[in-house]
Amino acid sequence: MIDQLMRYAKGYMEISIRSASYERFLNLCAYHEIVIWDLNYQDGFYEGKIFIRDFRKIMESARKSHTKIKILKKTGLPFWIREHKKRTGFFLGTIMCLVIIFTLSLFIWDIQIDGNVTQTDEVILDYLEEKEISFGSWKQKINCKELAAELRRQFDQFIWVSVQMKGTLLKIQVQENTDEISDTETLKEPSSLVAAKDGKIVEMITRSGKPMASVGDTVKKGDVLVLGQLEIKNDAGEVISHQTCAADADIVLETTDQYEAEFAMKYRQKVYTGNDKKKYYIQIGDHFFKTPWKGHSYQKYDVIDEKHQMKLWGSFYLPVFWGTYLVREYEIVEKRYTQEEAEKRAKKEFMAFSEKIQEKGVQIFKNDVKIVAGTSACRASGALILHEYAVNRVPLQETLDLEEGIQIE
Repeated sequence: MIDQLMRYAKGYMEISIRSASYERFLNLCAYHEIVIWDLNYQDGFYEGKIFIRDFRKIMESARKSHTKIKILKKTGLPFWIREHKKRTGFFLGTIMCLVIIFTLSLFIWDIQIDGNVTQTDEVILDYLEEKEISFGSWKQKINCKELAAELRRQFDQFIWVSVQMKGTLLKIQVQENTDEISDTETLKEPSSLVAAKDGKIVEMITRSGKPMASVGDTVKKGDVLVLGQLEIKNDAGEVISHQTCAADADIVLETTDQYEAEFAMKYRQKVYTGNDKKKYYIQIGDHFFKTPWKGHSYQKYDVIDEKHQMKLWGSFYLPVFWGTYLVREYEIVEKRYTQEEAEKRAKKEFMAFSEKIQEKGVQIFKNDVKIVAGTSACRASGALILHEYAVNRVPLQETLDLEEGIQIE
C-alpha cells in the first residue's frame, strides 16, 4: 500500500518496448540504474512501468539498442497537477481546508455525558471547567485516565467512570450507586420500631427484636411494635437474660387518610394564532451570523431555538452550529370545562396522586373518593384506606419508659 502511494506521488508511465535486442536494452537500463517493474511479454513486445525521472534517461539506452519506446498511459500526482494547473485556486483552497480540519481535530468540540442520575450535566460540566476542560480545550492536555479518577473522587455516587476521546468528542460514561442501604447494614446502636401513625397491623414479619404487637392489633402513633432486645433462654426454655439489638421487621399498617382536591371550572389556555416569524443563523465559535428580519410586534409569544452542531463524520464534531429562531404568537383564551372534561381531569389528578404515594410504598386498599363538578369548581374528596410501612425507628432508651419489666444487659 505504501509502495503504491509512493509511486503515485512520484508519477509513472506504462510503456511498450519493441527492440531487436531486448537483452542489450535491459542491460543498459540496469547499468544506468533505471527501474522497470511489472515487465510482461505480449504479442512480440514488452510492457512495463517506469518512473518519470527514469523515462528521461531511458531514451539514450533505447537509441543505442535500436529500441522503440511508446507511452501507453500516464499515472500519478505530477500528471494530475499538470492537467488541472488552471485550477490553482481550487487546489490552494483544498489544502487550506485540510489544514483547518487538521487544526480543528486537535481540540474538543463536544462533550457528552451518559449514565448520570443524581448529578446533572451542568454540575459535571462546571467541575470540568474548573479543571480547564471545556468546549475548545486542547486534546493533548486531557489525560482520560486521570480525569476518570478525579471524577470518581469528586462525586462519591460514581462507582465507575469511563472517559474517552473519539475524534473531537469527549465522551464521559458514569455508573452511579443508587442502591439503598438497609438499616441492618448501617445501624449499630440498639433501637426499636414504633408506629408512625394510628392504624391496624395487617402484616408483620420480625427478623430481629422482640415483637410487642401482632397482626390484627390496633395501635396508636408511638406504640412500640418491635423492641430492640433478644431473649436468651436456657435449655428449659426459661429467659435468663436479654441482649440489645437493632430491631428489624417488615410491618404493614392499615391507616386512614382523607383525599381533598379542587380546581376552578374556568381556566386560561394558550392558543397559537398561526403568526410566526423565523430567523436562520450560523454560529462559528462565539460569532453569530443571522439572516435579517424586520422583527415582530407580538405582545405574547414563545421563542423556539432549534440548534444543530456540524460534524464531518462519526465523532468528528466542529465548532460550527446552525439553527433557527422561531417566534410564535399566542393568545390567552378564557375557557370552561364541561362536566365530562372536569371529571376526566379530576380522575387524572387522583391517579397521579396514587402513583406518587405508591412510589413511597403506600398502597390504596380502598377509596371512597367522589367527584362533584359544580358551577364554579370541581371537587374530589373522600376517605382512603391505606396499607403502608408506617413505622419509625427510635433509640432503645426512649422505649424503656413505655414498656415495663424489661431487663437490658
